[in-house]
Amino acid sequence: MVRRFMEANRKLCFRLAGFFPQAKTDIYALYNQRVTEYINLKDNQLVVDVGGGKSCPFAANRDPSRGTKIVAVDISLEELEQNLDVDEKRVADIMRELPFKDGEVDLLVSRSVLEHLEDIERFLENSSRVLKQGGHIIHMFPSKYAPFALINQILPNSIARRLLFSIYPDAKGIAGFPASYDRCYYSAIVSLLAKHGFELVDVDLSYYQSHYFAFFLPLFLLSAFYETVVHALGAKNLCAYILLVARKA
Repeated sequence: MVRRFMEANRKLCFRLAGFFPQAKTDIYALYNQRVTEYINLKDNQLVVDVGGGKSCPFAANRDPSRGTKIVAVDISLEELEQNLDVDEKRVADIMRELPFKDGEVDLLVSRSVLEHLEDIERFLENSSRVLKQGGHIIHMFPSKYAPFALINQILPNSIARRLLFSIYPDAKGIAGFPASYDRCYYSAIVSLLAKHGFELVDVDLSYYQSHYFAFFLPLFLLSAFYETVVHALGAKNLCAYILLVARKA
């Protein structure tokens, strides 16, 4: 009965979402669009999909005439073995190193990875090392001060996982991993990029995160009201997701 109640709430909430302007942009689709644009920008690029795991959602969008090579890097060999989308797979702990030579990489991308890193500054240092001059990074990640992220930070991971999987059983295996959200908010990440020689080329902010609360209509509406207010105020540090493109200057 509880499951049916939550499912009925979800269906109603997703219908209502269309009335909120902040819900009209799919940040995940926009990420694939941005990456597709850059992987087809020039010939013979080396593209690194950080935290590539089981699949590469943008691999099918590359222009075969460009000669682009995609390398997936992940800490899990088991997940990489399932990835049939990329040209090469490398196992590495990206919090410590990126397994590439200095100045070897043209484009380095990640989706929902940065929030799991305990030291983003070290990751950006390593990114700068492996990137060619003029190379790009594209990262999409949740913001530290979004309500769902704050809940994730406050609750112990074991409790957060049980809560998440009880509400969204399909999330097992793709969500619920420990997250630290180290400097994962607008002003901090922009400052870090400048510190490590990156020029910000483009940034998209999504304020929509109410789908996390769609299991209960009153929570969904409260969240949607909050989003509408912070979006109207232009409170960038309170956005839900950040999608950035930066160039190694």
